[in-house]
Amino acid sequence: MAEGRSAAAGAVVELRYELRQPDWSDALRARVRAQGIKGRLRGLLLPVLFAVTAWWLTDSVLVAGATMLGSLFGFVVRSGVLAARHARMTAPLGPWTVTVADSDDAVRFAGTDMELRRGWQSLGGYVESAAGFVLLTPAPYLLVVHYLPKRAMGRDDTDRLRGILDRHLPRRGSRPPAH
Repeated sequence: MAEGRSAAAGAVVELRYELRQPDWSDALRARVRAQGIKGRLRGLLLPVLFAVTAWWLTDSVLVAGATMLGSLFGFVVRSGVLAARHARMTAPLGPWTVTVADSDDAVRFAGTDMELRRGWQSLGGYVESAAGFVLLTPAPYLLVVHYLPKRAMGRDDTDRLRGILDRHLPRRGSRPPAH
């Protein structure tokens, strides 16, 4: 359920939803995409080091290749485990009500037992995926601050939210394919 309304200071988009494991998986994939080719190559550094070490210790290209593939598979499994852990950790918080305002108030997160406001200066950018918007911390860390799923918005609210984010934050990565 989403509702958009006009405010004196500008556009406002309000979303209400619960975060699930697919949301966190999408957020983690989008974060990797936001790091660009440089970040992806940095992510390959550890598997390559493992493979070179295995090759050096065993003098076998086959063992080195298996080590490389195993390391890469481990990273894929790890992201799924991280998404599941985030979903378990946020489930007790219940549904979120998130208000994104085209003003200094920026983003207001409200759960059943807590409320948090983030100014635009405390965010480093955003990434849009096919399923949602990922708010990121400032560089160089680019960690996920919060995920705003498109399933909680109508088409007009999605366009309005994209416009607000474009006015206040740099877009990381490319625009996702249109559905």
